[in-house]
Order: sequence, then C-alpha cells, then structure tokens
Amino acid sequence: MFLSFSSFLVLREEPHLSEIIPLRKNRSFNFWVSAQIVSPIAESFSTILITWTIWKESNSTTLLALTLILTTIPQIIFGMVAGVATDRFNRKKIVMFCNAIRAVLMVVMGLLAFSSLLNEIIFMLASFILGFLRLFAMTAYRAAMPGIVHKEQLMKANSITNSVRMGFWLIGPLFAGFSLTLLSTGQIMIMNAILFIISVFLLMPVQIKQVKVEHKNKNLFKELGVGLKLVSQDRLIFSIFITFAAFTCFGRGIAHLGNLMVSNEIGLDSSGFGVLSSADGFGYLVAGIILARLAIINKYRTMMLAWLGGGVAFLFMPFSDSIWLPLILLFMVGLTQPFVDVPLVTLVQQRVADEHLGKVFGFHTVTIWIGEFMAYALFGYLFGAFTPTMVYATSGFIVGILAIGMLIFARIRLKYTQDNIQQPESMAKNISN
Repeated sequence: MFLSFSSFLVLREEPHLSEIIPLRKNRSFNFWVSAQIVSPIAESFSTILITWTIWKESNSTTLLALTLILTTIPQIIFGMVAGVATDRFNRKKIVMFCNAIRAVLMVVMGLLAFSSLLNEIIFMLASFILGFLRLFAMTAYRAAMPGIVHKEQLMKANSITNSVRMGFWLIGPLFAGFSLTLLSTGQIMIMNAILFIISVFLLMPVQIKQVKVEHKNKNLFKELGVGLKLVSQDRLIFSIFITFAAFTCFGRGIAHLGNLMVSNEIGLDSSGFGVLSSADGFGYLVAGIILARLAIINKYRTMMLAWLGGGVAFLFMPFSDSIWLPLILLFMVGLTQPFVDVPLVTLVQQRVADEHLGKVFGFHTVTIWIGEFMAYALFGYLFGAFTPTMVYATSGFIVGILAIGMLIFARIRLKYTQDNIQQPESMAKNISN
C-alpha cells in the first residue's frame, strides 16, 4: 500500500554529509563540477546548430518558433514524471544515461548529415528528443546537490556549479558559431557526441547520498499528488515558482529567438551570432563567482531585484547597428541570472525533504516551460511583425513592472503580518493593565 504523506516524513533520513568537507577537497563535488563544464558545451552546441540551421534554411520565424516549442512540450508533459523518477532512481545514473543517449542521437544525426539526409523535420524531431532528455538530466542535477555537499555549503556549491554550467554556454556558442564556418554539420555532430561521452566518464567517480523510501506498491499518480501537495502547501515556494514562470515568459523566453533576430538586424554571420549568444553566459560565470563569496540574507528580494535589472537591460536592446551594445547588454542580463537561479534552487533544497526534491523540482520545470512555451508562441509572432527593438523594450517594461509589483506586494504582506503579530501583544498588555 502507498505510504502516506506523514509516513514519508517519519521515514526521512538526513541526506546531507555529516561533516563539512571543504569543497575543493570534496572529490565527488569536483568531478560533478567537471561534468558541468563539458555537458553544457555539448548542449549549447546542439541548440545553436539546430536553431541556426533551421533559420538559415527556412528564414521563417514561425518554423523557428515551432522548433523551439517542440523542446518545451516534453518539459510540460513529463516534468512531474521526471521528478518522480528522480526520487525513485539513482540521480547520478539518470544524468549519465541521458548524456549517453544524447551522444547516440548526435552520432545518428552526424551520419545522416554525411549522407545529406538531414532536413527540417529531423531537426525538429531531434529538438523534441533533446528536450525530453534534458528534462530528466536537469531535474536529477538540481536534486542531487544535497547528497554531495553539506547543507551549510549549498549556496556556495550551487553558485559554483550553476555559474560553471551556465558560464560554459559561453564556450559552446563561440565554438559552435566558428565551427559552422569551418566544419560540416556532420563533423560538428560527431564532435558533440564525444563531449557527451566525456561527461559520462567524468560522472562515474561521483558519489551521491540519496534517501530511498521503499514502496510495496508504487503508484505514479499518488506520488505526483504528493509533489503537488508539497508545493501547494508551501506558499513561499509556490508563489516563487509561479512568478518565475511569468518572468520566464517575458524575460528568458525571448533570448533564443531574440539573439537570432538581433543578429539578423545588425547583419552578423554565424560566428557573430555565436559571440552574441555567449555574452550572457560570460556574465553568468562572472556573477556566479561573485555570488559564491556573498551571504544572501533575503533570497526573495534578491531574485526580484535581479529580474528588475534584467528588465532594464532589455529596454535598451538593440538601439545600435553595432554588435557592442547588444553584447554589453546581454552580458548585463547574464550578470543578473545567478542572483535568481541560485537563491531559488538553494531555497528549495533547504525547505524540501530529500525524497521529495525531484517531485518539487519537476513541478518547477513544468511551470518554467509553460512560460517558455508561451514565450516562443508570443515572440515568434511579435518578431515577425515588429522590430527587435520594440519587442525587447516591451519585454523589458513588462519584466520591470512585474518585479516592482512583487517587491511592493512582499513589503505589504510583511507589514500586514507584523501588524497581526503586534495587535495581540498590545491587547494582552491592555488586559494585564
């Protein structure tokens, strides 16, 4: 019989390490970070190659948006299922398996490219499969950290791994952009497969402590219900997840389409597009290094101020025919992103029991990609009808208003809570007098 919610809490064991080991001496953490250097390069290679090829072959924003939408569909449909799988099975093996399958897919596409059999349909199908595999890999990746480092090291560890992972999107677009001018599509695919295989070998020495709760009768739908119950009962996590989805729609969701449209407007080739796409990754890397040395007290306020900064940068994109202004602005946007991602991930890891982390992050994935889906559909139309300058300015204005509104709402709620606490205290004093 399926275990009740209270039974889960009783059976819970502490997943964190019992003693604090310096991160530089933590062998599992170091190999985990090393794998996060290689796999994002391979992922960004795939993304840049597919989006650039689709755009150049079709010159259609609709087809490009449809390709990107296909990467979101698995995230929305299977997000919660990926969370359950992350809690049931070995998280390290999930990441390794997904990377191995992605390597096989790249080899197959490389062979098709050598045979001149690649077309838009195959690229779109590959986008769907890559989106599905990335979903399971990223859900396991987020849930694994409490089993690698001590709970007091989570903020710093997340800062390092997130900045390394996102920062090395800097390398991927740069290599991909220049590779498109030097190598054939088939050669790039095979090179991409090798990177995914290297990441699998780097993960082998990693040891992750993970709580396992045995169920006599595993029921997927009941476990999904447990995940939904956990998120809905924690008002802070629920409100942040929904807010994050809205910001994703009007903020991050614009990036994949926007970089191409800006590149097209100012006349960049594939190498220029790669440089432009790498700017926010470089900003992420710099900010992540800084964040690892900071002590964040108010995570919610930090996230909202970071979104506000990103919205302001969007307001000025790309008021220039030169690459330098968009490059600087995207770097600034990258600087703000770790101050959203790291506090959010750390907050969830600290508030949710280890055996439920996957389910909660699965729900987070669904909300994020609903936002992405809406963004691709919305901006796919807007970029076809208006200039990138107008679209970016509109996006920045909406993101800024949302951030300011959420900061004001949080302030009002805090004051209301304080008044409710002070009122019974004053009544008690009057009664005693």
